[in-house]
Amino acid sequence: MDDDIRKKALRESLKKQNHGKTLVEAKYIPHYPDSVEREYLRMVNAYMAVEKQILLKYIPELKQIINSGTVWMNHDSRKDNERERKHTRLGQIAVFMKLDEFFRKISRELKAAFGLFNLHLGLNKIAALEEKLSVKEWKKVIGRTLGINLLDDYYSGAIYEELLKKWVSDNVDLIKTIPHTSLDKMKEIVYDNYMKGATTTDIVKAVQKQYGMDKRHARLIARDQVAKLNAAITQYQQRDVGVEQYKWLTSRDERVRKGDKMAKGVIDPMGDNHARLEGKIFRWDTPPLVDRKRRRACHPGEDYQCRCCAIPVFDIDELDLPV
Repeated sequence: MDDDIRKKALRESLKKQNHGKTLVEAKYIPHYPDSVEREYLRMVNAYMAVEKQILLKYIPELKQIINSGTVWMNHDSRKDNERERKHTRLGQIAVFMKLDEFFRKISRELKAAFGLFNLHLGLNKIAALEEKLSVKEWKKVIGRTLGINLLDDYYSGAIYEELLKKWVSDNVDLIKTIPHTSLDKMKEIVYDNYMKGATTTDIVKAVQKQYGMDKRHARLIARDQVAKLNAAITQYQQRDVGVEQYKWLTSRDERVRKGDKMAKGVIDPMGDNHARLEGKIFRWDTPPLVDRKRRRACHPGEDYQCRCCAIPVFDIDELDLPV
């Protein structure tokens, strides 16, 4: 009962402080955890470096297999003729058998190498850093908006345990798929270019280019997954103290989604559009439509590569803070 009395007194005090208003928008915008994103990217880069090392090791063998399947018809000039190479490579079952074994060998070595890479440990450290920084920022939101200093141990213990555990598990599975998906794409590139009569040099370049694309994709994953974790913790923190409404805030730059691009550069405002949500108030139990054309709804930070954030709108009558 004493706790209820103290909370009631706190609410009355906050109303006076805010000139009778019951809805109070946060006066501090929490910073995005850039350092967490950097740590995630550092870990993914180290993971991808293992694939690169193995790939470089096997490039000479790949060249040898491809060259063994090119029987030159024009022995005098050995001219670089795509049509001739394509013709001589048709029906060479032995080469495809060698390539199959070649990619199986790489797959086995990747599996063994990645078995020594402790993703769980790395991701747990990243999750712990995100938790620490988000709690620090949330305390600033409470302090600068309501004038209340949360106790240092308020968010200690297992309050985020299930949320972080699921994020780590999901990201272990996600990162593990990167090199294997990459290898499947490389295999397809080698087969396709080989049958089209591409030179050995061009095939190797195409494989290396694919690795570069996969590395860029890994960077996008890092940005996306950190944003999603930050969004999940943000929602938990706000709802934990009774906040059920927030104001949508974009990053306010040229990269903010403004709708799908159509023919001749025309923008479709019914498509994937976050700019139209800027400054509007939404509820945590009713995510807004970010893409009206596809009927996709989500909160800030939940959409792919979304850099928007949710600024809490405190309802003093519903506030449930420790006193």
